[in-house]
Amino acid sequence: MKSTGSDNSGVSEVVGVMIMITVTLILAGFVLISANSVTSTHEKPISSTVTATEIKDYDIIFDNVYGEPFTLDRIGISLSISERPIQSIMLSGSDTSLFQSYSGDGIIVLGGRFKLLSEYDDKTGWGEFVLNSGEHLDYSVYDMKTNTLISTGRIAGK
Repeated sequence: MKSTGSDNSGVSEVVGVMIMITVTLILAGFVLISANSVTSTHEKPISSTVTATEIKDYDIIFDNVYGEPFTLDRIGISLSISERPIQSIMLSGSDTSLFQSYSGDGIIVLGGRFKLLSEYDDKTGWGEFVLNSGEHLDYSVYDMKTNTLISTGRIAGK
């Protein structure tokens, strides 16, 4: 017997195109995810407690009292004076003329110390920012790579 008409047992052209588009989108998603995981650097914030322990020879001495080691070039310290809160300054640990580790290598391990060096020989200060006798210095230590606050505190001036 002779068949008349068309054979309806095949897949529609529209369904075939839809399957090809779906496979293409899935492959594009995998490529995007792979490229993102290779190029992104999810930097972990510094997990330490840094405390200003004393002002010695007009330099501020900081200790890493708890947590992991870090490098000075990764931190920043914001300073303000409690009695004059409108005056503040931000100093970067990458400035080797201001920051000095006791170990000399710029790495502050647990129990390690570093100095924030004053620009003056007879007072604690940087530029127009000067801590007078009897004033209190508020500080905040930041991880500059992740923009994360590490610790805060207050210390009395000389």
